[in-house]
Amino acid sequence: MTSKECGNFISELRKEKKLTQKELAEKINVSDKAVSRWETGKGYPDVTSLVSLSEYFDVSANELLAGKRLTVEDIKETADENLISVFEEVQKNKKQQNLQIAVYTSVLIVVLLPVLIIIGKELFVSMATQIQAENIISAVISAIVGIVLLIVGILIRKGNVSILHSYHYKNVTDIDAYSKEMGSAVMFMCIPACINGFMTLFAHIKIVSVISSVLLFTGLIICVIHIFKVQTKHNGSLF
Repeated sequence: MTSKECGNFISELRKEKKLTQKELAEKINVSDKAVSRWETGKGYPDVTSLVSLSEYFDVSANELLAGKRLTVEDIKETADENLISVFEEVQKNKKQQNLQIAVYTSVLIVVLLPVLIIIGKELFVSMATQIQAENIISAVISAIVGIVLLIVGILIRKGNVSILHSYHYKNVTDIDAYSKEMGSAVMFMCIPACINGFMTLFAHIKIVSVISSVLLFTGLIICVIHIFKVQTKHNGSLF
C-alpha cells in the first residue's frame, strides 16, 4: 500500500461520481489543491478528510488507505498493514522535508554569510572606535546576568527543580514536563539580557540606548508572562 495507490483509488471514486477535483473538494470542505495532492500520491488525506471521503464515497477508511475495495476478511487482515505503511511513509516524507530544509538553509548561509561578514565587520569597526569604558562594564554585567539565567534554565530543564522554591512545584504532578518547560522559559530570559549587553556597548548613541531599553523591557515582560503560564499550567497557580 502506498499513497499513490490511495490517490488512484480516490481518483477512481471521484470519476465514478462524475465529479471534478474542485467539486469533490467542495463536497468534503477542502481545497482542490488538497484533492490534487492526494490523487497524485504526494500525501495521504488527514484524519478529518479521510472520514469525510469515507462517508461520501461509502467506503471504509481502510479501503481508502489500501487503494481498493476489500472483503470483510481482507479488511481485518490489512488493518495493521495499512497503519504501519502509512506511518512508514509519513516518516519517510518527514525525513525528505527535513533534508530539503537543511539543504536550502545551507545554500542560504553559503550565499549570505560572506556578505553578512563584510557588513558586520564594517559596522563593528565604525562603531567600535566610539565605545566608551563605562559601556563595556555595563555590557559585561548584562552578559553575566544572561549567562547565569542560561545556566539556571539548563539546570532546571535537566530536572533540578529544587533550585526553585518548593511552593513553585508543590502541586505539580508531571515534574519532568514541568522542569523542561520551566527550564526553557528561564533560558529564554538570557536572550533579551544578552542583546541588551551588546547594545549597551553603544549606549552613548541615543537611538541605540532607547532601542536597547525597549527591547530589554519588552523581552523580559514576554519571558515573565511565559513563565507565569507554565507555572499556572502545571502547578494550578503561581504559588
